[in-house]
Amino acid sequence: MSPPELERAVALATGESRREVRRRGFQPLPLAEEPPDDHDTNVGVVDWDLLQAERPVLFPVT
Repeated sequence: MSPPELERAVALATGESRREVRRRGFQPLPLAEEPPDDHDTNVGVVDWDLLQAERPVLFPVT
């Protein structure tokens, strides 16, 4: 995908103009050579179920 095609796709998805996407400095992330071995090192992904399970509960329901 070329940079102009990527700008168009981001602009379409966000509702912004291509000029605004360019102005804000949107750029694709470089591809990693190898995927991370440990799931904790991948900071781009949030496991919402795990986060909810670790959250303190004031009034636990049993």
